[in-house]
Amino acid sequence: MGQRKKYSDEQLLQELRREGVDIASYEQLFHRYYPMVFNFVNAMVKNPVVAEDIAQNSFMKLWLNRMSLQPALSVTNYLCVIARNEAINYLRSAHSRNVELAVQQDVQQEEPTADDWLSFAETNTLLRNNIEALPPQRRTIFKMSRYEHMSNMEIAVKLNLSVRTIEKHIELALKDLRRSMS
Repeated sequence: MGQRKKYSDEQLLQELRREGVDIASYEQLFHRYYPMVFNFVNAMVKNPVVAEDIAQNSFMKLWLNRMSLQPALSVTNYLCVIARNEAINYLRSAHSRNVELAVQQDVQQEEPTADDWLSFAETNTLLRNNIEALPPQRRTIFKMSRYEHMSNMEIAVKLNLSVRTIEKHIELALKDLRRSMS
């Protein structure tokens, strides 16, 4: 069994374009560039099974478009462009499927039960009681911040206090509420 002659990329492309092509030219290109294409795609998709499919599809496109290939063309560039486009299409498709699944999961979530509402009501009542138990100035500042959605600067101006004092009261109120709710 003799060894096959090694051809340049340009010669292999010329062979691919001939009528009655010898499949050996294609096989030579495949064996020469498949590892590079596979590694290139795998770096993008981070999944060897998908990378293998995309790499094989890239070579299939090379085969299907062999009659329009230019012999002076860089095979490496051609295969990388095909593989990159295939990988991008896969990633877009995978992203779309993930978004659809997330939307379906959101839609399929069950409505809150009576127990959920009761638990929420109890927690809310406990929180309100704990807010009312805060020292008067801290309680006022906290309510202005959280319920009236005022900025620290607005509260400081309204109560004639420094912004730092407002920040400290909110910090202490949150600390007190965390402690009393746990």
